Amino acid sequence: MKNYWIQKSLAVGACLALLSGTASAVLLPGSNEMTTIQYGDFSVYSIDLLAQCAAAGDTRCLPGGPYPIAADAGFTKTQLTIFTGENGTPQLTNAPEPLPNGTPADNAYKSPTGAQSSTFTMGSALSPEPTPTFAGDRAGYWDIKISALRSYLGTNDLVFIFDNTQQGDAANQWLQIWGQAQIVDVTGNVKSCFQLNNTNSPGCIGRVDPTNAFTPGTYVTAFTGYCVDKTTGDAFNLGTGTSSTCAAANGYYINGNIGSANADNAAFSKALNDFIFADSTSGDWLLSLDIRTANNNGGGETLWICDNCKISGRAVPEPASLALLGIGLAGLAAARRRKTAR
Repeated sequence: MKNYWIQKSLAVGACLALLSGTASAVLLPGSNEMTTIQYGDFSVYSIDLLAQCAAAGDTRCLPGGPYPIAADAGFTKTQLTIFTGENGTPQLTNAPEPLPNGTPADNAYKSPTGAQSSTFTMGSALSPEPTPTFAGDRAGYWDIKISALRSYLGTNDLVFIFDNTQQGDAANQWLQIWGQAQIVDVTGNVKSCFQLNNTNSPGCIGRVDPTNAFTPGTYVTAFTGYCVDKTTGDAFNLGTGTSSTCAAANGYYINGNIGSANADNAAFSKALNDFIFADSTSGDWLLSLDIRTANNNGGGETLWICDNCKISGRAVPEPASLALLGIGLAGLAAARRRKTAR
């Protein structure tokens, strides 16, 4: 990753052109067999894979970058943070930083270290606001008024960035994650729902409101220490890959940035993004998030909304890659069968 940008001038030029000269802007390539995998409504990227693939000059991963994306406390404090355990500090205040003072948005949840809890569930004692603080705010969710979110994003896309702080690559050390994004009005009526889950089908499964039972089997597995075939994008040697074994099999070695201060994944839902920016979407409605993790064994994970990310072309077709977050060994085999059938 040290020599990560062979096409630096091309990518930076495209980035500057698309993002009005913002030097630190992040451009993510469109979705294809190398760049993303679909989990419910979300296309998920491995940032480590994108960096290596772009450095190799693979046009499927261009334009894109700059990489890596920082995940240290100093940087994430400038981002709209959903949850964090950075340095074990209390939850961050999103207003006044990075939002103006009094903005109708929740503070960040505090995610636990593995020593504190193996699970993270919004609505638990970790909630930064057990009682609502603005019109439409709901206890047990992370909420922001859509009008405030639009102001934060400007002309950029709604891209979620995730930093995985698990310890170890073995299957029993992989983090599990699930998320649901609801669009609700100020009275709590759900207008639309989008989900990150262990399927490649859109729509919400499990919790749609606090009274509904949640389905744990829909968690996505975030595996690390694996190889990605440079030609097909298939993942192999899950949890057992090394730089040498991956290279010998014409693959990239993805280590999930374990122990580093760099982000691991980006997630984007075109359907959610289009809904947020639709002319018909009321500025009084809210984006309401429920995020959960399980099998936490390291530091507290961090999730935030990027303030300057954009998807190339903003067109995200159904991806076929198996190169990113894990869907479990059984799911991986099924996904390979689907890909082969195309």
